[in-house]
Amino acid sequence: MTLNWADLLVNPEDLQRLYTALPPLSAVTVRSVHLNHYGPTVTLRIDLTEFPQNPPSEWRETGFDRLQCHLQFLAVEHLEMRGWNPPSIAEIQIERCGDHRIRLTAGSPSFTLSFEASDSVAIGHLSAFQESEDGADSGPRWFARKLDSRRFNQLPDLNEKTFYEHM
Repeated sequence: MTLNWADLLVNPEDLQRLYTALPPLSAVTVRSVHLNHYGPTVTLRIDLTEFPQNPPSEWRETGFDRLQCHLQFLAVEHLEMRGWNPPSIAEIQIERCGDHRIRLTAGSPSFTLSFEASDSVAIGHLSAFQESEDGADSGPRWFARKLDSRRFNQLPDLNEKTFYEHM
């Protein structure tokens, strides 16, 4: 049985302020998969399929139409990934596979990803942006959290460890 991903979040407050109904993890754009070398942690950077129903006024005024976030999974085991070619539109499914454990599978025509992890999922680095005509997410953006918005006005380089390894 597929679980509701929002029920697994340890910190859903920012997301709950933005959405009255959370979109499913179907047809999400997977932008990056970060494997943390300090521990068995995987962070997915994804675009949700629906823009928030309650965005801040700055987001509306700027014409942003996409919401991106990071989902961080801890105590990862049995990771398998094939055919990575970002960005990729994928269907993400999460199922229970033991006491306090989940199994995530993400699939698209161009890649597959699967792993087991703790059932405590963190969400962070929520940001709004306008997707470019070629599907890129490199333009200006607004972050939901004050610290992120003070540090960044666009997506940082992939080597920015304080952004990609911490929530």
